[in-house]
Amino acid sequence: MEEALVERFTSYLERGERLIEEGRYGEAFEALLDALKTLGALVVYRETGMLVPAERLGGFLGKWPELEEALRKYSSLTGSEETARALREELEELKGMMSLPSSER
Repeated sequence: MEEALVERFTSYLERGERLIEEGRYGEAFEALLDALKTLGALVVYRETGMLVPAERLGGFLGKWPELEEALRKYSSLTGSEETARALREELEELKGMMSLPSSER
């Protein structure tokens, strides 16, 4: 299950980056927001062994305040170029903090 969540996260992130390059910022923001939610689900799964729906992640992210704050912040925004690019940058930082395994296996 963890591997599937990592693959889903990577897929959303790559899609968001491609859409930014194409200038489709609203769609890019949505893909990157999905990546953020998947990252939240992944860290909760690693810690608890439970799959938690995105709308309930807040109650499980106490150990990861940066991730919890990012979810709260971006879930209330809309997809402009500025927010899509800011979310992409934040995801890169969070990805490093969460110690995601290399996609090369």
